[in-house]
Amino acid sequence: MASELLALVVHNQPEALGEVVEALSSPALRVHTARSATEGLHKLQAHPYAIVIAGHKPPLLDGIDLLLRSALYRPDAMRIVLLRDGAAEADVDAREPFDHAIFRVIGRSPQRGNLAALVAEGVKLQSLLREQRELVRRLGSEYDKLQKREKLLDVVVKERTKELEESYQRLKAAHRQALFGLAEAIEAKDAYTKGHCGRVAGYALALAEQVGWRAEEMETLEFGAFLHDIGKIGVRDSVLLKPGPLDEDEWQHMREHPVIGYEIAKQISILHPIMPAVRNHHERWDGHGYPDGLAGDNIPLSARIVAIADAYDALATDRPYKVALPLDESERILRRNAGKMFDPELVDVFCRRHIGVLYREDYENLRPVGAEDESAAG
Repeated sequence: MASELLALVVHNQPEALGEVVEALSSPALRVHTARSATEGLHKLQAHPYAIVIAGHKPPLLDGIDLLLRSALYRPDAMRIVLLRDGAAEADVDAREPFDHAIFRVIGRSPQRGNLAALVAEGVKLQSLLREQRELVRRLGSEYDKLQKREKLLDVVVKERTKELEESYQRLKAAHRQALFGLAEAIEAKDAYTKGHCGRVAGYALALAEQVGWRAEEMETLEFGAFLHDIGKIGVRDSVLLKPGPLDEDEWQHMREHPVIGYEIAKQISILHPIMPAVRNHHERWDGHGYPDGLAGDNIPLSARIVAIADAYDALATDRPYKVALPLDESERILRRNAGKMFDPELVDVFCRRHIGVLYREDYENLRPVGAEDESAAG
């Protein structure tokens, strides 16, 4: 049976063998016998004995030597020597120390009642040991399977991650195309502002980089700058395209475009991050701007950056009612309005680094001052 253990009893007397076999045999233990040390060693090599019992009656049978040698074949077996009397124990003591314990049972065969109890405990221990080894083997097997599954899963995860990354990049590209299409729709209404959204985005990104914005924030700022005027879709052409100054009613209508843009962005989930730049890029540092009358640091930083980029591009490009101003004049106007219309620290960085030359072909020999050149520019 699957749980049955084997025991080997070696004794030179047939009667003693019979008594031991009768005392020990059970459904949990099958007992083999041998009449000599030579026969016992042969059987030890052939069978996985969990218990080895040997009589000791030199010179006919040196049971102690047999048990010592049995460790070469069955190192985990329980070893028991049958001694005739206490005097024979000295022979066991003389051969120790020994790496494997030898249990001693003393007395004539009919009087060895404690042998069955000792073997029963040995059977329990050997059964537990066998179960432990089987558990370790199974765990090792399962661990190997888990390792193989882990490697396979790792490959699958890497492949899926690559697919998801490629899908994300395609979706991101589609989002950019859609957003820039909106910017083109805005500019298509007014030929004089062609390229305005792209230039505002360029100035805004350059300024944000100079003030230490993190790379992951730049894309949101780029979209916010590109679409800051999305609300002009809702402005009447008669107002938007008017070649001269606007009257009060027309200005009131024009000032609605940040709120219109905000409402448009609110309906499109991918535009939610840019709503502050769309709604608040016409706020003033002194609180006299629109639509919310925010002041100072209460104005979202993205809106403050876009406000400077937007104002500079209006100064530096031709419009129906004005010609483009030189770089130095545009920068002077920005500085004059620092602390009133614009964040003074951002204006200082914008002008000191000459960010406005990005799209000025008439200043092709002048480049924006980088952070590493700040000391020279100061």
